[in-house]
Amino acid sequence: MGIKDTVKDFGILKNRKADVEFSGLTDKVVNVDKELNLYTREGQFYVLLADADIDERVEIERMIDQTGCFITSVSSGIECMDEISRDKYDLILLARNMPRMDGIQTLNNMKNSPMNKSKDAKVYVILGEKVDEPDIFFENAGFDGIIRKPIDRTILQNIIINLVPSKMLPDDEELLAEIKKGAEDAEVLKGCGVRLLEALKNFGGDIDAYKEAASKFCDDYEIVSSDMIDALFSGKSTDYMNFSRDMREKCRKIGAAYLADCFDDHVNMSKDDSLDVAESNWHSLVNEWENVVSGLAGWLGKTSIQLGSTEVLTSDTNGIRLSDQDIKNRIEEILINLENNEQELAHKNLNRLFEYELPHDLRHKIDRVSRAFDQDRINTAVDILRSI
Repeated sequence: MGIKDTVKDFGILKNRKADVEFSGLTDKVVNVDKELNLYTREGQFYVLLADADIDERVEIERMIDQTGCFITSVSSGIECMDEISRDKYDLILLARNMPRMDGIQTLNNMKNSPMNKSKDAKVYVILGEKVDEPDIFFENAGFDGIIRKPIDRTILQNIIINLVPSKMLPDDEELLAEIKKGAEDAEVLKGCGVRLLEALKNFGGDIDAYKEAASKFCDDYEIVSSDMIDALFSGKSTDYMNFSRDMREKCRKIGAAYLADCFDDHVNMSKDDSLDVAESNWHSLVNEWENVVSGLAGWLGKTSIQLGSTEVLTSDTNGIRLSDQDIKNRIEEILINLENNEQELAHKNLNRLFEYELPHDLRHKIDRVSRAFDQDRINTAVDILRSI
């Protein structure tokens, strides 16, 4: 089942000449004897990967292989069904998109198959960077978790650490804590379009230097966005292009690749002297920009960043007060809409709720949900609705 003869541990690659441990964040001298002792573990942990993309399979295989787990990979849901009828697996990773039988269909067939020897396995879905469905859709489908592309090694390792029996884990508690903290940070920032672990390479693994740059990126938002829109509305294409180019490089530096691509589009619009096109795309740029800034600011614990209007949208109400139970029922209905990927209906039901006389705190939350819908941040909308 893909058993490797080489010695491995969680994310550690040994440089035999210098006896240096590479953990993904920092390099430090380690005790070789202690490191070697970590590889004698009790038990085995088997992972099955189903993904039609061969390059992606090779990359994920490599990351899982480094953990010391045994990995088998297949290229389709049909082959996955064959594998679970022959062998028992502890963790199964299914790509969302596969020919003939996608990840959701494969999961449903696994649940209903009497030949499935891996009924106790945890099943995670692998998603692209941009998907139409919110997280709640996949939770409702029965997946135990979600892994988003591009896949971070530390996040994948942390999933495995949380699933394997304790007797199989390395004795190095510092290493496990480092992986867990790195995975938590990476997962939080991935939600706002930032790849922390990739960005850290630009800072030599210095997390403090990265935080300093990220903090400045947040602090500069208000002034830079104001200067950019002034240049845009005044028709200064050269100034606008220079602003866009500078922001593109800053985004690449901090790991905000998608936002960097957005700024690159605006650089090209400026080159083509198409500021009218840039103006029509300004709001989508700002939405993504604010998504990155708000995510970084939250991670850094910054509370002074101003993003757009913080006031509740004013609107006339019908004067009718709803009972707590009625409010709860309407919110549950919206969540069900989202579970079924009926986003337009969810937004419509949200607007209907907004028509009623609501307590100030609740109206503020509903307003934030509405803004999240407008910015296509459905997972944020779900999180707020669940908190009500």
